[in-house]
Amino acid sequence: MQTSEFCLLVCLTAVMSSAQYGERGAKLQLKSDGPIYEGDEVSLHCQLDGNPVGWTYEIYWTGLTYPYLYKRQTESTLTFSSVTRLERGQYWCRAGKGRVYSTYSEYVQLEVSERRAKLQLKSDGRIYEGDEVSLHCQLDGNPVGWTYYEIYKRESTYQYFYKVHTESTLTFSSVTHSQRGQYRCRAGKGEVYSTYSEYVWLEVSERGAKLQLKSDGPIYEGDEVSLHCQLDGNPDGWTYELYRNGYSYTYKTQRDSTFTIDPLTRLFSGWYRCRAGKGGHQSKYSEYVKLDVSVPPKLPNKPILIVLPSALVWEGDTVTLRCLSKSEVTGTQLTYRFYRDETPVGHETKQNKFTVQSAQQSDTGRYWCEVKEEGKETEKKESDSEQLTVKERFSKPTLSVLPSVSVWEGDTVTLRCLSKSEVTGTQLRYKFCRDETPLSEETQQNEFTVESAHQKQTGKYWCEVKEEGKETEKKESDSLQLTIKAMYVTLSASPGTSVKVGDSINLTCTWEGKMSSTLIFNFLRNNETLKSSSDSAVFSINQTDKIHTGSYICAVESSGRRQTYSNEIEIEVQALPGPGKQESPLTIVYLSVGLGLGFLILVLLLLLFACHRTRGLPSIRSSKTGRKEKGEDVTTPSGEATQMDPSNKEEENTDMLYSELMDSPKARNKGDSAVEFNNDVVYSNLVKGKLMKKREKMPEESTEVLYSDIKLKNATGASATADSSSLYASVR
Repeated sequence: MQTSEFCLLVCLTAVMSSAQYGERGAKLQLKSDGPIYEGDEVSLHCQLDGNPVGWTYEIYWTGLTYPYLYKRQTESTLTFSSVTRLERGQYWCRAGKGRVYSTYSEYVQLEVSERRAKLQLKSDGRIYEGDEVSLHCQLDGNPVGWTYYEIYKRESTYQYFYKVHTESTLTFSSVTHSQRGQYRCRAGKGEVYSTYSEYVWLEVSERGAKLQLKSDGPIYEGDEVSLHCQLDGNPDGWTYELYRNGYSYTYKTQRDSTFTIDPLTRLFSGWYRCRAGKGGHQSKYSEYVKLDVSVPPKLPNKPILIVLPSALVWEGDTVTLRCLSKSEVTGTQLTYRFYRDETPVGHETKQNKFTVQSAQQSDTGRYWCEVKEEGKETEKKESDSEQLTVKERFSKPTLSVLPSVSVWEGDTVTLRCLSKSEVTGTQLRYKFCRDETPLSEETQQNEFTVESAHQKQTGKYWCEVKEEGKETEKKESDSLQLTIKAMYVTLSASPGTSVKVGDSINLTCTWEGKMSSTLIFNFLRNNETLKSSSDSAVFSINQTDKIHTGSYICAVESSGRRQTYSNEIEIEVQALPGPGKQESPLTIVYLSVGLGLGFLILVLLLLLFACHRTRGLPSIRSSKTGRKEKGEDVTTPSGEATQMDPSNKEEENTDMLYSELMDSPKARNKGDSAVEFNNDVVYSNLVKGKLMKKREKMPEESTEVLYSDIKLKNATGASATADSSSLYASVR
């Protein structure tokens, strides 16, 4: 084996024996947001260190009894398109390529919960026959891809499958009394099912009817009368039937719930009842109502004013003024006109009544009527006046804003609409608006809450109140300006954003303006919460370390659960200088590896240098060096004789070290073929060495200099003439 090949083998062996192979680590990640329910899609991703190409992945599972290899695949991600509870347990992974394997990952717990179902009955208030009713099957989690929903109905002794539906909501467009009962549901996706919901009772009542006679006081021939058929619930699209005097056939059928008879005669006297129908549904019959039509009383020459229903009414009521007068001349046509406090309230008409629809307080006053014969302006008669008083049914609402009309973002704002009803049993309904835009539907609640207020909700707020069932009577409050100010949060660091290991640092969260009393301060580093407190807006680190380096942010949470974030600051923790600084374990590992590599490189350099020296030594050729007296020649390997002047030489000095001085080949004369250029020889311009036990006293001016005369002689012993190739040296 050549010397160079041997050196290369030694170097490679040293490198291979000193190399350290790092194991490829594996990490199993569960890819799912939130709780996992049966039927969800779940992925397990086996992440390897580095850039793995061509590896095969193994997924292991503890199962329900013992661990085993669950699946081997070339993809790094295992996906359960519709996970079941049987697949819950602990999973881990590793990967392999040929005979090389990664490490095993840590365990990942896959927890699969039962997907529960809840059946909801969507209907406001009591349910009557003919109403639209919905049953909604609500599932836990985010049910995607669930293809069918099963509705079950339970009778008194058994349960049966009622309907399968692709939608989660089953709607009865016109529910019947026979459809009442107990219902429950479940859902399915492939072979995976949710749990059964609890039973929901669907109660369907018969729709009752009530007939109302709209007339207060006596009813006379020639009057107009209204009969209103009132149904239970919220009837829409029903047809109304009016029956008279116990007959089974209808007297009148119409879409309107109010029947009007005009003009009345005594023939219309009798008993009336009603009912309504929709499709195949019928309401119950109402109770009977008696209609009495009387003959008008004998009237004096002076007209009489009658106020119906009475002279004292409530806002929103309908008031009828009737002027009674009788002409003694057959065929005479009378005309009527009504006044309030000397002001006409209507045109002259042949009708002897005047109706005030939805009376207001402004309609209060003294009313009277005037009668005359048609075409005769001179003959007029006036009735006595009657006082009509319209009382306030409910007061004008007042809007109040709590805590104030100027709040901060994130605060909770409550709008309260106050109105007092004067009529016992009256139910008021409220609606809240902002800048002409309704914020809520009509409701019996007189409060409206703005959770976690935002700047865009600034505006003019007002409320509207009305009596339930009376659309015409509405009152509005005065408007209030609500101002919602933005909150600005600032995060600062003291003493600064750059500190050294072991120093303390304080992060202070400040905000603009006076906020509500309940504030929660959240401090985050790299989007991970470090501290959450309602007591202090300062986060302190008493002794910093390198791990405290990162991006910090502060979030202020108000009572409305709204968070306002501060600016982001970068905190840098610098290592201490000098040997005393504390290094992390990872830094120590890196330092150890670096020192090991440095030592390895040094060993390699020494080996390479040794190889180079071994390979570069010339062949040893014997050369007799004659030691002579002064003037003796010293034979050199080149054939030349060099005469040394042994000045300062001691007789028989065994400690004298002689060096052989040679001319390098480049200094030889041209044409001298006796000298061969040897590539294996390392030439030096000067090799010197002299050890002395005793040193003679030298002249004062050169006490530290050892002189040696070096003379070059040719082969004959003659002194060589000085030329440019001669080498002179002073040895000290």
